[in-house]
Amino acid sequence: MKKIKLILPALVLLLFAGSCMVDDEVDTSFSESPYVIGFKNAVAAESFFVDEGAVLKQYAVDILGGDDGTPAEEDIVVSYTIDPSSTATEGQEFNFVDNSGTLTIPAGSTFAAFPLEINTGGLDPNEPTELILNLTGVTGPDSVISSLNDQLSITFVGCQSTVDQKTYMVTTTRTADGFIEKEGIETISMTSVNNFLTLSSGPFGPDARRGSLAAQNGFNFVDICGAITVADQGLANNAYSNPVSGSGSVDPETGTITINYTIGFGGVDERYRSVYVVQ
Repeated sequence: MKKIKLILPALVLLLFAGSCMVDDEVDTSFSESPYVIGFKNAVAAESFFVDEGAVLKQYAVDILGGDDGTPAEEDIVVSYTIDPSSTATEGQEFNFVDNSGTLTIPAGSTFAAFPLEINTGGLDPNEPTELILNLTGVTGPDSVISSLNDQLSITFVGCQSTVDQKTYMVTTTRTADGFIEKEGIETISMTSVNNFLTLSSGPFGPDARRGSLAAQNGFNFVDICGAITVADQGLANNAYSNPVSGSGSVDPETGTITINYTIGFGGVDERYRSVYVVQ
């Protein structure tokens, strides 16, 4: 009789454990979640400096997630509009290949190509313009627009920088106290269209207080119609990990370049200003 009493509780515990195992199974309901639709990239830049006629460009609209990872079995139709803040004009910088205001992700596919014709002869030679597209809705299988990937900004650049075609007297000062770190003649080299490399960075480089760190001591910058960006990079053309970043401008009348930037030294940012005067 005692054996029976011991077996019954054991059976009850076994059944209870089994029911817990069922409850603890992984929830696979994510496979029924909606498809998430959005632009693959949020920004794009199109640079043309001569009239090449209409050039076709395409921008991806993707299924970014949702369901169980498999493509939809039906077409997904995505609607879009031009954002009111756009400065580019249809018929001037660009033309839509399809003016329906929609594009289709075909059944069995995970993306659609958004086609756009760039009118290379219609880009502004003095300042960039921008087309901003918003994804506004979708029809077809259960789908939603991604709130993080619902906008694409396309910048049209028709102004080609010529800063590499000049020689400059460069004066670099430490912003904190005005101390002159460098004063001397310098050229600027072009690494690609509208992308350039200086010879010095703050106190490092030819005629600079601390001399040379590496074969190339300068920083990389982009000139888009007179607006200069020094994107995050390493010191001395990425030879060292010290972070360098900043911004500046080119005077349209004199060609003088002014760049304000920081160099990180052990977690402390030292600020500099380099002024390049055309010789």
